[in-house]
This record gives sequence, structure tokens and C-alpha cells, in this order.
Amino acid sequence: MSLPAGMRSTRASQAVLALFAAQPDAVLSEADVERSLLAQGIVVNRVTVYRLLNKLHAGGVLQRSVDAGRVARYLRAAADGGPPLPRFECDGCHQQIRLAGHQDQLQTALQALRQELQAAGHAELRLDLAVRGRCAGCADPSAHAA
Repeated sequence: MSLPAGMRSTRASQAVLALFAAQPDAVLSEADVERSLLAQGIVVNRVTVYRLLNKLHAGGVLQRSVDAGRVARYLRAAADGGPPLPRFECDGCHQQIRLAGHQDQLQTALQALRQELQAAGHAELRLDLAVRGRCAGCADPSAHAA
């Protein structure tokens, strides 16, 4: 992962890139990123973290999604520039999990959806597919207690 053109390389920007590189399937909120940086001894104010995440999103490095609780969450953009993987979002704990199994079939289904919309004359399409429900831990907490 590298910074988009025109973005300054700072300790904070490199730490954010490293965070997403180390956790390629992570879906993190601004608060998650801020906590992670603080745990590494990198003190960055909230506004700076928001700006970094927004610049990385605008530069195509990160994908942004807004969950059911209206919290913006960020994940690595697809390496090949293709559509992002669909994800599952828990209505209870708001955990997000990328749906990576059967990736070829998922991408085929997303491509068919895109083609259908384009055939109807729609343009500038962005796919952001989230399946919502209750994760196993929220659906049956007693079975998943640690």
C-alpha cells in the first residue's frame, strides 16, 4: 500500500497505511484507527485521523462504508481496482466481516448486477453490498461466550 499522489508522508499517514496493510480484512471506524495509533504511541487528534482516512478514501486506497448506526468504516480497497467484496454487518454489535468465500461467484453476481443497471441507462455506478443480520455471537451469546 502506498499513499495517493500529492498526499504527504507523515508518521501518522504511514502508521494508518501500516495498520490496514497488517490487517487486510479489517473494517475500522475512525475511533478504531485512533485507538490503534494511540496504542502504538502515535498521538494524533481526531480531526487529523478523519482527514487521513478521507484522503486515503479519495485516493482509492481505502473504501468507505456507512453502517446501520451511521458510523463511517474504512477497509482496504480491492487490490486490482475491482469492486469491493460484499460484507456482513451485525445489527447488534456492528461488527463487519468481509464475505470472501466463493469469491468468483460473488464477483460474477456483482458484475451481473452492474451490467443490468448499465443496460437500464444508469451510469457512474458504485457497488457497496452489505448483508445485514445478527452475527453468531449476538444471535446466541451463551453459545459463543469466552
